[in-house]
Amino acid sequence: MEGQEDPALQSRLLQIQDEIRSAFGWSLKNDVFVARWLMDEVIKKGYSNWSSDGFNSNWVNVKSELLRGPWSVCIMGAAVEKYEVENAIERGCSLIIADGSAGVFSELDEPSKGWSRAIAIVTDGDGGRGLDEGIERGVPLIIHAHGDNQTALESLISKLEDCPISLTHQTRHEIEGMRNPGGFTDGDRAACIAISMGVEVSRIDLLGTRSDMVGKYSGATDPKKKLEKLVWMKNILEELGFEGIR
Repeated sequence: MEGQEDPALQSRLLQIQDEIRSAFGWSLKNDVFVARWLMDEVIKKGYSNWSSDGFNSNWVNVKSELLRGPWSVCIMGAAVEKYEVENAIERGCSLIIADGSAGVFSELDEPSKGWSRAIAIVTDGDGGRGLDEGIERGVPLIIHAHGDNQTALESLISKLEDCPISLTHQTRHEIEGMRNPGGFTDGDRAACIAISMGVEVSRIDLLGTRSDMVGKYSGATDPKKKLEKLVWMKNILEELGFEGIR
């Protein structure tokens, strides 16, 4: 039933985050620090909708948009192609954008048609021009904190005014105003978010989701390490119930 969370799945997703930290030698302490720092920084801005209640309200609004129609929810990954987006628009899909993958809209004959279907952008702050245009257009952001993206988040926050935002982290800690829906990369975290909001896997289409190549809309990255990360992305998506991911 849509709108219901699966506690067993959520527990497994948190376990995978622990396994990823261990595999890469990353610090839980750093993840917690940046998450709490992010919450403090956005609250300091003093915008009326940048509060725990405001972040929750934005989350609920995104959830309502995703659940209100019978059409598919399409998640745009970093390897997304123009034709995939054109097909999604033609089918009337709602779009969740993984960070900078909105850059593909510039390839459309009418970019506004892509933006008109955008429900939210899931970002850890390094999405480049695609992310910047989403900010300019006021698309709701779901901003993620992890142990090594404080600098990227500082830059991102400096570009925002009272843009509707929600906040996520990747720890087992309870942090007021933030959520941990599971996930690792922006793309699989977008899928975790949609599913945590109650969207059935059968209604979700993954566009440009590849574990065998680094997509052209990925942020600046070490290609070798990125491919290692994409293996974990694939594992998470398969845990969610997706099949046939390359």
